Amino acid sequence: MDHYNLKAPYFLLLLSGVLFFCFFVNLGNVPLFDEDEGAYSEVTREMLESKDFLTPRLNGEPFFHKPPMIYWVQMAGVSLLGLNEFALRLPSALASLLWALALYGFTRRYFKAHTAWYAVFFMAVSLQTGIIAKAAIADALLNLFITLTLFCCYLFYERRDKKYVYLTFLFMGLGFLSKGPIAILIPLVTTGLFFLVKKQMGAWARAIFNPIGWGIFLIVSLPWYVAMGMTHGRGFIDEFFLTQNINRFQASFEGHSGSVLYYIPVILVGMLPNTAFLIKAIAGARKLLQKDVNLFLFIWFIFVFIFFSLAGTKLHHYVVYGYVPLFIFMAQAADEVKHSATQLVWPMAFLLLLFFLPEIAARMQPAIGDDFAKHVVESALPLFGLKYKIILGGAFLLITALLFVKSAPRMAKTILSGLIFVAVINLYILPIAGSIMQQPVKEAALLAKKHNMKVIMWGMNYPSFFVYRQQLDEKRKPRSGDIVISKITRLAHVERYEILYQKHGIVLFRIIEL
Repeated sequence: MDHYNLKAPYFLLLLSGVLFFCFFVNLGNVPLFDEDEGAYSEVTREMLESKDFLTPRLNGEPFFHKPPMIYWVQMAGVSLLGLNEFALRLPSALASLLWALALYGFTRRYFKAHTAWYAVFFMAVSLQTGIIAKAAIADALLNLFITLTLFCCYLFYERRDKKYVYLTFLFMGLGFLSKGPIAILIPLVTTGLFFLVKKQMGAWARAIFNPIGWGIFLIVSLPWYVAMGMTHGRGFIDEFFLTQNINRFQASFEGHSGSVLYYIPVILVGMLPNTAFLIKAIAGARKLLQKDVNLFLFIWFIFVFIFFSLAGTKLHHYVVYGYVPLFIFMAQAADEVKHSATQLVWPMAFLLLLFFLPEIAARMQPAIGDDFAKHVVESALPLFGLKYKIILGGAFLLITALLFVKSAPRMAKTILSGLIFVAVINLYILPIAGSIMQQPVKEAALLAKKHNMKVIMWGMNYPSFFVYRQQLDEKRKPRSGDIVISKITRLAHVERYEILYQKHGIVLFRIIEL
């Protein structure tokens, strides 16, 4: 990798521009995705409407799936900027920005400036991080607090300064308020294994059982949990701790299962467009692990990877809790990727797959067993016309052209390929996905709001409808005379109806005779 003074102001300014482009551009121009974004946003809306800032509610019922931190910070955004996608996603973008700054500061402390620069760049442009940074869910906050917690743990190991113990418990408490026990489990096991390997379990035990640290943790996190327990009793404890945490590990929820190898392809795709640097880092792992800081990072990643690989419920974003070590390993391996083709083949292959995706979908459509999914594919195919081919083909050719520009520094190729990749995903692919999957729900909700319709949601779970509708409607089997929002496949169960709105398999209709 070409060497430049990456701590120079103009390179830091460039990195700042990359972060802004990756995390904030087009942040509010895509509809909320259901179920997760819709659920988090609707809980926030109901909190604001009810003025009950203690109990999360979804569709008017207590919602014990997650702690309140994400709802509280989303409420702040909505209070300042109104109820819209930008305000609801802004906390995740800001958390990701702070996450990037923490990554830069920690990496700069233990490695060269160019390693810190590349670690942040790889984080910013990675496919999976970019999606989480622009999603109205709790994971960006959790990633921030897990990262700060573990960085402070390592600083304590190195310096034995108790202030890092206190900061560890502070950030762990904030993580516990963001998504629950996982914010404790990952730091606890990572540090325990690391101190065990270093034969310093006495220091680990003194830090873990520090009374001031636990006091900070309890002051930060305990009041909400105690208040919820006193208000809702055993129902809250069983649902939150047993069902949503322990049982999620033991069994598959909502059909989110997979083999123990599930996260291998997730990571390879999630690290696009810079997967080549990850593979190079893995190849040189033995050399990397000679440094204590890299050993600590490795234990962090490997625990997250193994833990969630063994879990019954598997979601692609779970493994992101262990991505910080990978970004730092990739940055250390940046000098080792000698050939542009090795580096650029990954984004080129992904863009080529997207280029031919309409043809693949059309060919697979007859074999799709879900009638609703089959209808969505059929109705969406016209969106993938000439413009789609020009944009995807153009991006592919631009990255391919970098292979033949021999005079261009490899650093420039890395930056340009990353920005081209992010531009295509953020400015074109995600908006297309939103227009197919979520724009119909948003438009139907706005129509219902405009005409003050009382709507029944039937056979579907799209909480974003209530966000855009800005009020609750019933979820039940409809009766004659009802106005219904549902999937188009439900029309087969109705004798006579009047369609009020229809798009991409979502239909708003009045039942004349059931």
